[in-house]
Amino acid sequence: MHNKIVKKILFLVIIVFFIILSITLNVPGEIRRNNENFYVLDSKTSSLSTTDWWSMFHHDLNRSGYSTTETPEINNVAWMYKTGYWVYSSPAVSNDRIYIGSDDGKVYCLDSEDGSEIWSYATGNWADSSPAVIDGKVYIGSLDYKVYCLDASNGSKIWNYTTGGWVYSSPAICNDKVYIGSFDGKVYCLDAHNGKKIWAYPTQGWLFSSPAINNDRVYIGSDDGKMYCLNAENGTMIWTYTTESWIWSSPAVVKGKVYFGSGDYKIYCLDAEDGAEIWSYITGDWVDSSPAVCNGKVYIGSYDRKVYCLDADDGTEIWNFTAGGSVDSSPAVCDGKIYIGSYDNNVYCLDARNGSKIWNYTTGGDVRSSPAVCNGKVYIGSLDYKVYCFVNLKPNAPTIDGPTSGNAKTAYTYTFNSVDLNGDDVYYYIKWDDGYLVVWDGPHASGLDLVINHTYQFEGTKTISAKAKDKFGAESNWTYFYVEIPRERLVTNSLFYWFFERIPLLERLLSLI
Repeated sequence: MHNKIVKKILFLVIIVFFIILSITLNVPGEIRRNNENFYVLDSKTSSLSTTDWWSMFHHDLNRSGYSTTETPEINNVAWMYKTGYWVYSSPAVSNDRIYIGSDDGKVYCLDSEDGSEIWSYATGNWADSSPAVIDGKVYIGSLDYKVYCLDASNGSKIWNYTTGGWVYSSPAICNDKVYIGSFDGKVYCLDAHNGKKIWAYPTQGWLFSSPAINNDRVYIGSDDGKMYCLNAENGTMIWTYTTESWIWSSPAVVKGKVYFGSGDYKIYCLDAEDGAEIWSYITGDWVDSSPAVCNGKVYIGSYDRKVYCLDADDGTEIWNFTAGGSVDSSPAVCDGKIYIGSYDNNVYCLDARNGSKIWNYTTGGDVRSSPAVCNGKVYIGSLDYKVYCFVNLKPNAPTIDGPTSGNAKTAYTYTFNSVDLNGDDVYYYIKWDDGYLVVWDGPHASGLDLVINHTYQFEGTKTISAKAKDKFGAESNWTYFYVEIPRERLVTNSLFYWFFERIPLLERLLSLI
């Protein structure tokens, strides 16, 4: 009698143990060791890099045009999306969605992976302004005189504010305020929640330029030839600097300096504190392009068909590249590369060190849109009505080599090999069909064998599944490899079988009952 009670208690303890293990073994993000002494990191906690979203025109509130993302080495088009008319607007990228305007009057939200339309919203005129995305909202201007705030998830209108002119300018959102210019000559500050005007500052010309925000100051150029520095809180003027022509270029404010171009053919560098000129550089034509500034260099285009790289401290020319047409697209800088468009219909990728061309891609119209780069992809619009996404080629599906049959509880060697067509390092995801995973192990050199020993504890037909991805997250197709481990006996209870396979000690405990 006593032995029966002990056996029942032991049985109940084992059942409770099963339940506890079924919970703990599936906790996301845990690290555990498999039977090959191979650490397994759950994919929910693993990441190749932290996403640097391009959520507004020229990346950030300083309008630096610089991103930390790595970008494709080739001009491989992942997808194209055709709108209803020209695309002057520049894309914003946030939470794997692309937001962009078109001269068909619509604001589009597209899936970043395949370019499929998620939603669109129709304004009353051309949407040449470039959107800013923050806190689940999309802010953008239109030539119907309005500034819009839309719900980023479904495109429904939250509010709009009517200015006195076309709104080409692209918004900057900071401290729950929206800063934007209008062709009525005013710089507006609106409440980001409800669109109510907080203040407006009148210049003497159209405002095509987009504001940069830095250190509680608003910097913006005007068609009256002046660069303005305003107090972000109340709109009072702190200083102005007068050039010899219009300023359609949007300023970049980096390390205490303000960089911008002008219709007087010059590129300027001013002191951000008081507006004093530090240097200027003369190009061969108008400079409506907005500069990108990083690593002590200024990158900018001109109507003289050139892309310039200047020393950020003294304005000396480091190199220039000649395109086939005028350049008022604004460059994006990342991963040692410059991306920019031209009136010659091309998107260019240049080496940031010397200006040599890495690749170009010819669209069906002028490329006046400015590129956005994020998660290894380049996005840009064209006057051929299309939005383009460029991405590197994905790795080849890995080969798997090893024995196709064997015995349980015996270690066998399997070799995995994937070739990345761009020569990038690869990561492997391997499912052994017995509960053990190798989750994005790497990096491994392209074409280099990954050798793993694996032991199957129980009999049956096993399917080894493997895929590879590169540093940009582009995944290969799956490869399947079948292994036959002959059965010697039948285990009928699938739940017990699952636990026995992972915890052999339980089989011994049950044998005592």
